[in-house]
Amino acid sequence: MYRHSAVARLITNFALFQACWFCALLYQGQALWLMLFLCLLLLLTLSNKVKQLYLLLSCLPLAIILETSAIGMGLIVHPQQTLPLWLVVLWGGLILTFDSSLRAIFTLPRRLGAVVLGVLAPLSYIFAGNFGVFKIGVPVEQFYPTFGVLWLVCTLFMIIIYDWLFAKS
Repeated sequence: MYRHSAVARLITNFALFQACWFCALLYQGQALWLMLFLCLLLLLTLSNKVKQLYLLLSCLPLAIILETSAIGMGLIVHPQQTLPLWLVVLWGGLILTFDSSLRAIFTLPRRLGAVVLGVLAPLSYIFAGNFGVFKIGVPVEQFYPTFGVLWLVCTLFMIIIYDWLFAKS
């Protein structure tokens, strides 16, 4: 079977996740089936699919905890007032980029990757909030550090899981 080069897989993985992200941004729940399909394609671009599935199944509960905590704390207000399924699928897509598109961040020394994502991730949510996907429930100066810390802690656990699964790969 022909194997694409690592660079081609990396670009494809990045493009598929970005397509999933834009589907979520523009169509939310209406794009659920397309987002699921894109996540399946993401999985197919990856090597070691079994470890990728373990990573997905191990990290997705952490992502759900992060999002439900943000909703419970009033940081994010979704129109449904609950965690939407499209956001869970989007997280699945993001997790499937850990060993490809985000590998450089996940392999930074001393968990610096968690800090990088903790600093940058709230920007994506602020953008989505400004776009009308949901509402930021508190002032931005309160949202940013609080949500950033949630992301930092969640990402730190995900990096630990990632290291455990892929350390000897």
